[in-house]
Amino acid sequence: MSTPMDKYDVMIIGAGPAGLLFSVCLARWGYNVKHIDNRPEPTPTGRADGIQPRSLDILRNMNLKRQIMAHEPAKVYEVAFWDPSQGGNGIQRTGTWPSCPKFIDSRHPFTTLLHQGLVERVLIGDLQRNGADVQRPWTITGFKNNGKDQEYPIEVSLRHVNTKQEEIVRAKYLFSGEGARSFVREQVGVKIHHMDPIAHVWGVMDGVVRTDFPDIKVVNENLFSE
Repeated sequence: MSTPMDKYDVMIIGAGPAGLLFSVCLARWGYNVKHIDNRPEPTPTGRADGIQPRSLDILRNMNLKRQIMAHEPAKVYEVAFWDPSQGGNGIQRTGTWPSCPKFIDSRHPFTTLLHQGLVERVLIGDLQRNGADVQRPWTITGFKNNGKDQEYPIEVSLRHVNTKQEEIVRAKYLFSGEGARSFVREQVGVKIHHMDPIAHVWGVMDGVVRTDFPDIKVVNENLFSE
């Protein structure tokens, strides 16, 4: 005789900031959620470290902003763009742009820079306070709607990354927060449309900068960028 499958309101794949924020909301509202991530721990190095002004507004409304700001993140009010000069001798400034343009209605006119792993830990802490958590390291291996259960139509196949233990659950909804290499998105045939990856090259550095280079500090409405 087959063992009854566990059933959930929502099955969440991926525990980056998007998946975690969704999971936090559902946990607060009392939904039955199963949340997995294929990594053994939260993000160990900086990745998407910028929190946009309206996102910080949302975190404030959720009473999570204070925990984010406790890590003393950098606040960027304006950015300057530099490109190679036309003569090929050095670089020149080609423009500046406020982090929060005036047409954006936000009480926080800056981009907040904080290690993604610290942001994730703030959200995980809130999950745990509401009786939920992320199961690690588990990955999704398949999903289907086979018509066997009208209330929980999605059958999801999971596998533990290390032990290879397998599990099958049912859910009303399946949410993918896996990022660019999404298994779920590939399976449903949703493509990412993006520019040539070499069209723009970005460099990210952590450190203390001592320099007389222009624009290292920019005044924006009597506020200094950090």
